[in-house]
Amino acid sequence: MRQSEQIFNILHRIIHKSSILMAQPRPFGTDDLLYSSEIHMIDVIGRQPGICVTEIANKLDITKGAVPKIIRKLLHKDMIYRYQAMENKKMVLFNLTDKGEIAFQAHAAFHEELDQNIIQKFDVMPEKECQQFKDIMHDIESYIDKMK
Repeated sequence: MRQSEQIFNILHRIIHKSSILMAQPRPFGTDDLLYSSEIHMIDVIGRQPGICVTEIANKLDITKGAVPKIIRKLLHKDMIYRYQAMENKKMVLFNLTDKGEIAFQAHAAFHEELDQNIIQKFDVMPEKECQQFKDIMHDIESYIDKMK
């Protein structure tokens, strides 16, 4: 098998394993299991307290119609709370509860460990090889974007 085919097979396995990992709910420091869509919404709200539905949708690259479904689950799990904007009573904003903050911090720690292990591998790569790898990954991303 050619080296390029071996690389493609590794990439395929990584994508497959990542999708399985993302599909499994995790507690992230709480008693509640949180799905990927839920913890990533918690992450967006934790990074930008007082965010509205439109901004959440834009940051997660999902439709505004998809946001309320996840919001309801997070409200039910007491991860977030909603309130009205002072300047516009029609605008609903969201913040994390104490429980949501625990999940937010646990998610950040999860990514810190995962991401740093990968980043360390790139840090020791020669600059030229790292640039080539980045270019290839960018090309793959562009190819996938065209398939949407």
